[in-house]
Amino acid sequence: MTTLTRRQLLGTGAALGTTLAAGALPRMARAAGGEITVTAFGGVWEEAVRSCFVAPFEEKTGAKANVSLGGPAQWLAQVEADPSDPPVDMLIMTPDLALAAADGDLVEDFTVEKLPNLAEIPQQFTDSVKGKGTLFDYGVGGITYNKQVVSEPPKSFAEFVDRVAAGEFIASVPSISYAVTPIMLIWAMAEALGGGVDNVDPFFEAMAKMKDNLVFWGGPNDFFNHLSSGEADLGIYFDGRTWNHYDSGAEWIDFINPEEGGSLNGVAVQIPKNADPLAWDYVNEVLDAQNQSKFAKIMNYGVTNKNVTYDEVLATRVTPWEKTVFPPYAQIIEVRNEWVDRWNREIGG
Repeated sequence: MTTLTRRQLLGTGAALGTTLAAGALPRMARAAGGEITVTAFGGVWEEAVRSCFVAPFEEKTGAKANVSLGGPAQWLAQVEADPSDPPVDMLIMTPDLALAAADGDLVEDFTVEKLPNLAEIPQQFTDSVKGKGTLFDYGVGGITYNKQVVSEPPKSFAEFVDRVAAGEFIASVPSISYAVTPIMLIWAMAEALGGGVDNVDPFFEAMAKMKDNLVFWGGPNDFFNHLSSGEADLGIYFDGRTWNHYDSGAEWIDFINPEEGGSLNGVAVQIPKNADPLAWDYVNEVLDAQNQSKFAKIMNYGVTNKNVTYDEVLATRVTPWEKTVFPPYAQIIEVRNEWVDRWNREIGG
């Protein structure tokens, strides 16, 4: 079996001081002073991080949080290059790279003693990265469609496959160059069609049936362009991005969580070993219900604190994580290279 090493994961990317003693109490609302470096993606992500997490952290601690823009592979490479003095004090990670960091013993264990707000995060999100971090927000890979063209959209992956294969629709699906494709498409569709991480034959059989009616997107904007231009009628896409397009004026777009459940694609937060202890204060703000509520409203994505209450509009958009399928991230890592090789042989680039 081909497995991804930490180096190989860093190559694929994603699109990616003093530690507290075990059991020590976190130093919340410490005296003024100090400076840490936190991470964020660019664009609206950066704006949301600054307003939802950096601002309350700085107000409560009197410390400063500098924001390093980039991606998970870059940040993990930086920590791996200098683990005794990491240049960033917290990490925003895709689950595969979060697991690479955990397996490499590069990051801290998360406990309620260190992070009081962790008690409000369902245990599944922490367990998914082996307790060395937790997921704080997520998107769901489901069926996005053009309402002006598709009056009765498929309600399930199985129906999606049958109707696309029959030529009723042209579908846009993520290509293998997109980092999350093994989770949101290969595994999710295999699982929905009776397979799973140990048997992706149902996925490849479905792709063979649909091949004459498929186009592929390499980035999220490609998908939107496919639907807006009429090149495709529907496809596999994320809920949050769908609603961002809607709010930007594309009111013809809509999203369905398939009956089998779309894949939950989470974003993890971690703390490198030897990071500044202030990182615990910052991550506690990331896990705070009020801060996550604000973040969700900006980003149109679900968040993981169980005490978050979405407003009326967002409540109709966010897919509850209990209605998704939770990917076996660690198992997918072990077979991901095999899936990519098979895709290249049977489907192409």
